[in-house]
Amino acid sequence: MAANLPANATGKTIANFDLSDPATYNHSTSITIYDSLGEAHVQTSYFVKDDTTPNQWAMFTAVDGTKVDAVAPTTNLTAATAGTAHVGAIVNFNNSGVYQQPANPDIVLQPLGTPGAGVYSSGADGTQNVNVRLENPTQFSSGFEVTSLEQDGLTVGRLTGVEIGPDGLVKATYSNGSSQPLGRVAMARFRNEQGLTQIGNTSWKASQGSGEPLAGEGDSGTFGTIKSAALEQANVDLTTELVDLIAAQRNFQANSRALEVNQTLSQTILQIR
Repeated sequence: MAANLPANATGKTIANFDLSDPATYNHSTSITIYDSLGEAHVQTSYFVKDDTTPNQWAMFTAVDGTKVDAVAPTTNLTAATAGTAHVGAIVNFNNSGVYQQPANPDIVLQPLGTPGAGVYSSGADGTQNVNVRLENPTQFSSGFEVTSLEQDGLTVGRLTGVEIGPDGLVKATYSNGSSQPLGRVAMARFRNEQGLTQIGNTSWKASQGSGEPLAGEGDSGTFGTIKSAALEQANVDLTTELVDLIAAQRNFQANSRALEVNQTLSQTILQIR
């Protein structure tokens, strides 16, 4: 996550933060995350500018409207919300608005399956942690703006296809936009391709003259590339074939006419008495 937190924002009392009361925080942003079963949840981050410490903000997190405490790094603070403690993380800037990143940049949230949290209820992995990383946020005198907001979870995906790349890599693609490598198609070449022995119209085999096959990966070195779902172009000259076809047709017509003349002549001879 990357955002600009306005330097001219009005400070608030962090201890009064209540995620259900917009007056107790300055800004918020949400993103969809996924549990171990692929079910979607809405994670919301709340930002509160400290009214007592310059260039300091607090960030609190909720998932599906339920508060989720931060458990790392150690620069956490406790504030009250709805009568219970809500642990957030401190975000510090210097007097130039540059983020003072701690040694451990990840804000680790309490596992969403912790008893009493009430976030996971579908049997998903309750020990799964959610890590939040602030990627160089800023504090300038401009409006609140989220410049980057990404997550690495995925919903349930079903196989939609299998494709082979130019280098022979076989990948399975899924409906959720992810892909997984399955294997690689090997290629082979010979030191002397002209020495191969033909065993059919389109088949060849190694011979003493060609040498042993050398295996490798496509699109590397002297190996060619693989074109998936493509047919090899024919090496037949269509113009020549059409000319030959027309010539054969005319020859057939000429032979047919010769037979017709011969038959007519025979009938004429038989009619002479």
